[in-house]
Amino acid sequence: MTKLATSKRELILITAKSIFIEKGFRGTTIANIADNAGIAKGSVYSYFSSKLEIVKALFLQSDEKSCMMVENLLQQNKSVGIKLLEAYLVQEFQEVLNERSFIQVFLTDEMVVMDKDVMTVVQECRLNYHLSQQKVLLQAYGSGITPWLYDIVSMVNGLLQEYTVYLTLDDADFSISHSSNLVAFCLDSAITALSSSDIKPLLTDENFPLTQHLDSDQQQRQKAIKLIAQMTVDAQELNPSHQNLVNETLALINKELERPELSNTLIRALIANLRPYAELNHQRRRLADALDVELI
Repeated sequence: MTKLATSKRELILITAKSIFIEKGFRGTTIANIADNAGIAKGSVYSYFSSKLEIVKALFLQSDEKSCMMVENLLQQNKSVGIKLLEAYLVQEFQEVLNERSFIQVFLTDEMVVMDKDVMTVVQECRLNYHLSQQKVLLQAYGSGITPWLYDIVSMVNGLLQEYTVYLTLDDADFSISHSSNLVAFCLDSAITALSSSDIKPLLTDENFPLTQHLDSDQQQRQKAIKLIAQMTVDAQELNPSHQNLVNETLALINKELERPELSNTLIRALIANLRPYAELNHQRRRLADALDVELI
């Protein structure tokens, strides 16, 4: 194994992932996982009711890792424009290579891709991935691209997906650096052209497919997350001490949005903390509206 497990649940996931890669989903049994993990078969069932439950947990684990990688990139890389976009693409392509064997297992197994519960998790991961990419693009190009943000993310994903298929299913042998440079150049050209055009966006909050299945509460949260990402970018225009205070407040709001039940009192107070920063007033009002709290 490549890493030490910190819990029995993590041990099961690490072991299962390794065996799935070796034997495929159909060729792996719960008994195989238990034996290789050195635990009783019943111990696996105490955490997961089936192999598909393990698959869902692995997808969610990968989703969490992906979101964390983007957050780290945005904190550590202060580049903008095409440079930040290229750094993001290098990171994504490298992760695809790292996980190529695992991805191949599930892209080619109908039993997995046809399972409704698994696909629900996949849709959730897709939405989180989309939101992470919005953060990258907003930090790279600023809030001026907001009208076309969904469309630009779709362009990013279209190119990423195609080259990912080459890497995973076709075992293509090409330079990550070269491909990231080429894709970033094409995307930067498209973003620059859109920003100076009067063309209307195709995808909007009202028709974006990944949020059509969400209930009103989930839609509110996703809209708020998008606004917070934009405000984080806008806060870069503030002096450093104010920027830090704003980012801390936005991080607290994001943390609250992860809770099953929102505290409207806390959300209202946190949004009020942003009142001194006139540059953020428009977005602050939109955030309060999105979360249906009184602006104070």
